[in-house]
Amino acid sequence: MRLRDTLQPFARTFFSPWFQLGCEAAFVTASEVFLKLGAAETAVHGSMGEWLGISALASLWVWAGIACLVLSFVCWIYVLKHLPLSVAFPLTNVVHVTIPISSWIFLGEAITARRWMGIVVVVAGLALVAKPVATLDEKL
Repeated sequence: MRLRDTLQPFARTFFSPWFQLGCEAAFVTASEVFLKLGAAETAVHGSMGEWLGISALASLWVWAGIACLVLSFVCWIYVLKHLPLSVAFPLTNVVHVTIPISSWIFLGEAITARRWMGIVVVVAGLALVAKPVATLDEKL
């Protein structure tokens, strides 16, 4: 068996626009957590650098967040090349679920009952949007 044949299933999955859409959402979520960590680490109260956010550039967390934003952009461009915007964009709202949950897990931020209800509503909305998309994908 050749290496090409072995890697073909991996490549098919990796270059799937649906996989790339998931990567885009994961990179956006990671970037927000990293940027929050970097901003908190470099806060110098009352300085012009704090107001402009320039002082945060001294943090490796901020640079990790910027790198994740660039990677999310690359994934997003790939998704837009292969999926209609009217399909892809509503599904990116998954970040309204992943960011609060990641903030809760990694940053120790509280999620109120009202926010949990909002997360449930977003998940229900995503399910409503994704069902016709899944049906469309099966037809293709």
